[in-house]
Amino acid sequence: MASDIEQNVREEIQQLLKNINAAWVKGRSEDLEEYFHEDMVIFDLGFGRRGIGKKACVESYKDFTSHATIHEFKESDPAIDIWGDTAVAIYKFEIDYETNGEDHRDFGQDLFVFIRERGKWRAVWRVIIPLPGGG
Repeated sequence: MASDIEQNVREEIQQLLKNINAAWVKGRSEDLEEYFHEDMVIFDLGFGRRGIGKKACVESYKDFTSHATIHEFKESDPAIDIWGDTAVAIYKFEIDYETNGEDHRDFGQDLFVFIRERGKWRAVWRVIIPLPGGG
């Protein structure tokens, strides 16, 4: 059974994930700077793209949202594991969006690694795992 402290950390990480997704889905990618560690890394298994450093990772979100109209984004409740000042969260997502007049529906999983520095949690690593239709 999780301690109260562990449960509080899980809730904090879950809220952080909601904030991250709300920022880019609502076109506020610049808000991600608050949630990303300076050494943030993003790896996309579907495309092999990789962002290294906070600035490059924020730009990758800005690039996507500047070319896509997001109609819907749904995420499942994350599974979160915690070890001291490190946490890992994984959840499934579904996104409906349009690019260049074409509609897309993608399914996948996001796996985030968070670290706590000076009392604040920040995302430091993300991998996007594409799933076949419906996940």
